[in-house]
Amino acid sequence: MYVRRHIRFQYVLAESWAYLILVTVWSITVVCLHEIAGFKWLVMPVLPVTLIGIAVSLYGGFKGVSAYNRWWEARSAIGSLTSESREWVMQVQSLIYNGEEPVPNDIVRALLYRHLGWVFAVVHMLRKKSRLKASKRTRIFQYRPLVQNNEIMHRDPQSYGQFLDPEEFAASQTFSNPANYLLRQQARSVKNLTTSGYLDSMRQTTMNDVLARLDHSHGICLRIKETPFPRQIAFFGTIFTWIFIFLLPLSFLDVFEAEATQQTFSTIITHKFMFTLVPFAALISWVFLMMEKVSDSCEDPFEGGVNDVPLSAACRLLEIHIRQVLEEKDIPQPLEPVDDAIY
Repeated sequence: MYVRRHIRFQYVLAESWAYLILVTVWSITVVCLHEIAGFKWLVMPVLPVTLIGIAVSLYGGFKGVSAYNRWWEARSAIGSLTSESREWVMQVQSLIYNGEEPVPNDIVRALLYRHLGWVFAVVHMLRKKSRLKASKRTRIFQYRPLVQNNEIMHRDPQSYGQFLDPEEFAASQTFSNPANYLLRQQARSVKNLTTSGYLDSMRQTTMNDVLARLDHSHGICLRIKETPFPRQIAFFGTIFTWIFIFLLPLSFLDVFEAEATQQTFSTIITHKFMFTLVPFAALISWVFLMMEKVSDSCEDPFEGGVNDVPLSAACRLLEIHIRQVLEEKDIPQPLEPVDDAIY
């Protein structure tokens, strides 16, 4: 997630310079064909293109809101997962006892470390594959950072295996969804604690309810990850935008030619004046292209891109919380932004 208040100009330029050159070349070509080659039939009335622009704006707004709602649902699911994890930690601390006899520390540690393994397994499943291309440079759209740091991207299963017993980690690797396996192990441990007398039926139900809510948040994340943004919406939004950009310089010929006629310019000055439509066409095209890119960057919030939900940062904060609860000494620091983005 990009955390700097203002996006750096070089990042914006890196994303748009090729489009700006393309649109500028097309606009200059249109003016040259009209003014020098005499292709007067290129002129398109401005009203139809204006109507197309209005339609593209409305469609782009709908697409942007839909994509943002998808991003926000993902962020809400991760927020719920984090808060429910803290609730689980509190329950492990306070609900497991047998009269005056507290639960052994190794059982508490096993439950909390398995939960850490579960959380990191969820992130591993969300991050292990991505539709984004990798880049060594920071790119704010359509790219993810090319990093080997496992604590940022969690592409290696060892990112969650470090918290698990080696046998349990090996067993989790045999399942297509290791996070579900670890959650079932937690439920089995709760049942064993009830059998051992450390939990009664009410406390068992309370702890199982938290596990069920954790599983629900996990399910929301998987649904968003595995269900792509409706391609018909994304595809035709891009097509409509490029149609408008293609027609825009053609419609500007009509407007600028009418203005030149009103000012009674000479032929030479009129030819020069017509080239002033180029920067206007490039600017308006750039605005529509950026609208399209912004909505596209919100479509899939778990790909590891600059604008995605900061899964790794949330995991690190939860890890710090649990290690502090266990009164450990070697506690990691919160993740810091990398090139103005936190992952």
